Amino acid sequence: MRSLVLWDIDGTLLRGSQAATAAFNLALRETYQLGVEPARIDYGGKTDSQIALEVLALHAVDEPAALDRLSHFHERYIHLMRHAYDELSASVRTLPGVHAVLEALAAHGAVQSLVTGNLRDTAEIKLRAAGLDGMLDADAGAFGSDHRDRDELVPLARSRATRLHGPLGQVVVVGDTPRDIACGKAGGARTVAVATGSWKVDELERHEPDVVLPDLANVDRAVAAILGP
Repeated sequence: MRSLVLWDIDGTLLRGSQAATAAFNLALRETYQLGVEPARIDYGGKTDSQIALEVLALHAVDEPAALDRLSHFHERYIHLMRHAYDELSASVRTLPGVHAVLEALAAHGAVQSLVTGNLRDTAEIKLRAAGLDGMLDADAGAFGSDHRDRDELVPLARSRATRLHGPLGQVVVVGDTPRDIACGKAGGARTVAVATGSWKVDELERHEPDVVLPDLANVDRAVAAILGP
């Protein structure tokens, strides 16, 4: 049966999306009328809604008030991302080996999609800016716009992918943070961690994924790790 490979985006497929961070922060300031630049926190592996709520809590915005305008924040962020597309496409870069690994997995018949904390619209903007649009079936994935708890996303992606592509075999989550590993485990998936973000190989190994790779540059090694024995 065909494998379902679910990719994280930032730090796994690409990097250099500072324009997205700027758009996110501006959307927060405008939506919630923050008088200062939003506080900095660790974004890695979190959904955009989770990040927003954690930042807003540091600015004394209580959760009911934050949730009340969360959909407005999403809309504003998407709008700003669309307007920042030229800047984003000039700075974002795919990580070494990404195109070749995606192509090799497709040749093996894998269904490839996303499990990411990004909103679906902003995920697609980032992928298009990086030249990866068309290489992943976004309709078969799950996003931060589906649920603010990332651990809920793998079952949702599996359900969508099965509906679109028929019965599937193993599910594999590929990401660069401990939260990607936790998300995959919560969904019963094989977990492949890549040390192309902020976490080093030994730091990722402590969270016991099935495999840790230093990067995706060695295509044969990466494909073997993702598809498993």
